[in-house]
Amino acid sequence: MSGDSAFTGSIPELYDTVLVPMVFQDFADDLAAEVAAADPASVLETAAGTGVVTRTLHRVLPGATITATDLNPAMLVRADHVLPASDSVRWQQADAQELPFEDGAFDAVVSQFGIMFFPDRVRAYAEARRVLRPGARITAAVWGPLEGNEVTLLVEQALAELFPGRTPTFYRRVPFGYTDHDLIRSELEEAGFSDVDVRTVGHVSAPTSADAIALAHCQGTPLANELREGYGDPVQITADVARVLGDRLGGRPFSGPTTAIFFSGVA
Repeated sequence: MSGDSAFTGSIPELYDTVLVPMVFQDFADDLAAEVAAADPASVLETAAGTGVVTRTLHRVLPGATITATDLNPAMLVRADHVLPASDSVRWQQADAQELPFEDGAFDAVVSQFGIMFFPDRVRAYAEARRVLRPGARITAAVWGPLEGNEVTLLVEQALAELFPGRTPTFYRRVPFGYTDHDLIRSELEEAGFSDVDVRTVGHVSAPTSADAIALAHCQGTPLANELREGYGDPVQITADVARVLGDRLGGRPFSGPTTAIFFSGVA
């Protein structure tokens, strides 16, 4: 597992307690509503992270069985802490590119903000199609361009000020690096999906302080790994980013546009 996809240490808790309410929950509500519209009895979630979509699906689909998977055990430990496993919710470590499930085992596959981390997306899509029953649908979301996600863009700008000429590249390389609608459509179709729909969805991030924005981004994502390996102590860098953001925001909480790309296809 590379540093870009290693959600370990303090990352899961910060991710879940700060990033999720700041920018994830609104999109999880949208995604879960789309999945629930088909009233599936069995749902597979890939790259479930700390379980924001799982928890939302559990609320809107009380009769369904949800199998939530992720490659990172630490993320699943946090997820199980918040929503303990039960007869209707199962947490399981699994690689989305090699799913340990039988053909046609699920009525729906869902994934939010994880596909960008997959080394081989077409293979992961093909695996999703394999485990779906014929005619069932994959529903997923990835982040839109960084310029349409202002809270993270502010962090990148602060890092550019702190490290001129060598700004950390994690955000543009990975979370905000899979934004081409035509590419998404072609990869789903290459994996065998039909009736593919790709569109942009927007929300506004929850008002958040400069300190919390810096903490969530610099220590609650794998950016922490890049900072540690090439820039210094993430804790000190977090403080520096918070100072830059605080000066820029005048001490006020920040709320700005967020964009995601939603897509779906039929197996």
